[in-house]
Amino acid sequence: MGVLCTERFLLRPFRAEDAPAMYRNWCCDERVARYCRWVPHESLATTEALLQRYLQEAEAGFPYRWAITKKEAGEPIGCIDVVGFGADGHTPEMGYVLSHAEWGKGCMTEVLQAVITYLFSCGYSKISARHHVENPASGRVMEKCGMRMTGYAKIEGKFGSHQLWDAKCYAISAPQQTIETEE
Repeated sequence: MGVLCTERFLLRPFRAEDAPAMYRNWCCDERVARYCRWVPHESLATTEALLQRYLQEAEAGFPYRWAITKKEAGEPIGCIDVVGFGADGHTPEMGYVLSHAEWGKGCMTEVLQAVITYLFSCGYSKISARHHVENPASGRVMEKCGMRMTGYAKIEGKFGSHQLWDAKCYAISAPQQTIETEE
């Protein structure tokens, strides 16, 4: 998995020592978890187990998950990853989470745009994302990155629950390349 750079951020693979920062910066924060499918972590051990899963998936070859770090500080302040593929099996669906302290600063827009650009360079022609309808800030991030609303869906709320949430769905297609020919 590659490292991606933006003006302010370094997106890198997760490391074994990232668990305390993950826990502190977003995993234990109820404000962050509110519209996510996971519940706030009650202990560092829960975050360590999640990080172990991330590391195992990376070891098995999953290349599409990055720790979001500020260039001047190496600890993770969030995560962005491909959380699944559409019904066609070829459309990556993005997921992301960011420390509450970084909300409202344009961070996730900058990071999502970099990942969209990267995924298009990998040959994907369409990328999707969705958010809980009561989380319009996430939709604004998607729109700022050029994604357009494609409809609504019912999704499982918190993992393991039978609760359904209403979600807004977004997508973006790769820019069409034109080939100039001499006449």
